[in-house]
Amino acid sequence: MLQPDLAEVANINEEIERRLSVALVYLLGHVLEEQPQACWGTTPAVYALQYLMREAAISGNVDQIRLLYQRHKEVLAAPSMAGRASVVAWTEADLSTSERVLLQAAFQDDIGLTSHLQALAPEVVAQMRGRISRVMEAMHSCMPVWAQEFEALVALIVLAETEAGTFAGASAFPAWGAILVNPRSQVTDLDLVVTLIHESSHLKLFSAYLDDEIVLNDPNEVYSSPLRREARPMNGIYHAAFVLARMVSFMHNLRETGQAGAVIGTDLTVLDARIKSAVQGFEAAYDVISSQGQLTSLGRTIIEEAAVGVAALKMVQASA
Repeated sequence: MLQPDLAEVANINEEIERRLSVALVYLLGHVLEEQPQACWGTTPAVYALQYLMREAAISGNVDQIRLLYQRHKEVLAAPSMAGRASVVAWTEADLSTSERVLLQAAFQDDIGLTSHLQALAPEVVAQMRGRISRVMEAMHSCMPVWAQEFEALVALIVLAETEAGTFAGASAFPAWGAILVNPRSQVTDLDLVVTLIHESSHLKLFSAYLDDEIVLNDPNEVYSSPLRREARPMNGIYHAAFVLARMVSFMHNLRETGQAGAVIGTDLTVLDARIKSAVQGFEAAYDVISSQGQLTSLGRTIIEEAAVGVAALKMVQASA
């Protein structure tokens, strides 16, 4: 999972879409006894609606399922995205009220960084659309497989901020296919491209959890996190380690193209410093996982692949 793999992501998308359809047929046709539609859209808002209805079903709250359906059924009829990595703003013009309600619920995080999402100034949105377009065009030119995998994983790039404005980006399995980007945190194009790869890497890892727990540690037990001030559950540290390994791989591959400046518009010393920082972050997180993590066989395989990959790239960087 460390390197971009279009065939793997195509299979992931196909399986997740199949499960979405099965879930909606059950929830609407069997639980609510509604006439099932011939097909549904597969937008991130549809995934978010299905997730909320599923949570209500688990708790046995059929009334809540019906209320969610009645309030937000319009999103089920929305066509799937014509393109990939479409950039939308947190406004009525780009996202309906239902879409924003559902995506807000999906992106809600455990420490409140992405609570109360709000719209940005139009000029900020316009500038960020241009920057994302420019960065993606450059990636397609010099790193086509990374660009193609990103667009296969990400259907929607949602631009939003919060009053605190302290997050750079976010992703969540309940909003499959969407990532959240805060333009105010993307000071440089290197910041921007790393945020895009960071959040799409979370999506890729989420897919591994479909039929596997990956991390077996008690979710209520927290551990000293080398990447945050506050202690975190082991699952959070695991996600951080995997994402950092992907960032190392991406940035190293970018450097090796000899065209890094076209993508990030900065000199290699800045890129090298970011690679070094990501390597150190991965190693610190990996140490915690190795000493205290309780992983499934698949969970161990994924993180060991990441560790081997980071170690190999670290040796290349040291000899350069």
